[in-house]
Amino acid sequence: MIDQQLAGISNLALVVTIVLYVLALIGFAADLASTAQRRSDERLAARERLQARAQQPRTVAAGRGPSTAADVPGAGAAGASPATGSSAAGSDDPAPAAGGLSAQRFAFILTCAATVLHLVGVATRAAATQRVPWANMYEFATTSTAVVMVAFLVFCIKRTELRSLGTFVIGPVLLVLLLAQTLWIVPAAALTPSLQNSHWMVIHIGVAIIATALSILGAVVASLQLLQARHERALVEAVESGEEHPEHWGRFGHVLDRLPASTVLEALSFRIHSVAFVCWTFTLIFGAIWARDAWGRFWGWDPKEVWTFIIWVIYAAYLHARATGGFRGSRAAGLALAGFVAVVFNYTIVNTVINGLHSYSGL
Repeated sequence: MIDQQLAGISNLALVVTIVLYVLALIGFAADLASTAQRRSDERLAARERLQARAQQPRTVAAGRGPSTAADVPGAGAAGASPATGSSAAGSDDPAPAAGGLSAQRFAFILTCAATVLHLVGVATRAAATQRVPWANMYEFATTSTAVVMVAFLVFCIKRTELRSLGTFVIGPVLLVLLLAQTLWIVPAAALTPSLQNSHWMVIHIGVAIIATALSILGAVVASLQLLQARHERALVEAVESGEEHPEHWGRFGHVLDRLPASTVLEALSFRIHSVAFVCWTFTLIFGAIWARDAWGRFWGWDPKEVWTFIIWVIYAAYLHARATGGFRGSRAAGLALAGFVAVVFNYTIVNTVINGLHSYSGL
């Protein structure tokens, strides 16, 4: 028996969740933009002060040594090497104005509220259908994105500097939720007979959701790692060439200065993908056991089985490459992103275009 009233509440909760995520995205973006503008203004002001000092006659008072960078207010900050990526961003949450919240902190509070409402939407969908809320593409998308946001909040609680990644995490989550609400949404309904009365529906698909969520989060971190590494290399080259105030990618370069260093992002990406790989491994194992119960064989070269195995192989190659000393950094991150491309293909094209036994998209 489907409770359509609860299903409507679930849909409403998810729509409001999208609105809150949009506001949080604006808040995180405003924080990055204001930080970038402030640093750009500080560098410009320091440069002007240095030029004005250079044009004045150099007089040295008696008993005083030559002027240093410390004599120019702000020159020390401007002269600091930007090649450290996030070293200039040591403050993960800029000080708010007196009596108010910073944009980042306000966005983080909105994100927490949106995630709670997101979980409410998923839970009410489960209550409305009296089953697990991941029987079709719509429910899989809403549940997996909720897991992404919960994982992100856990990381942010443990390491507050990771809040600066909010823009780049909420963006993909919003995209998936908008696709779910517009292209993949289906009415609340009971399970198809082939999925009823099977505990593997909970185990196999539940682990697959965690694996997919971690792959999304890992892909975001790996992408930022590639951008940050290129940004840092360009700044190092500029400093070595003798530029007084090296710049790279303009305003976006200042945004990257706000993010953690590429080495920090690489370590985080490796941890996320390590757990994701374990989840993909169990997804394959549990799927094979369920296939034995349902279809009488462990493996049948169904498109879904093949592409899940491809995902597993790519992530295994990434972990193996990352474990070797000569295959780290950008090259390893490229493998991680290749695995995510396979995840996207498996979830979209395989579910909607390629015919197979795993035809549970609900579309």
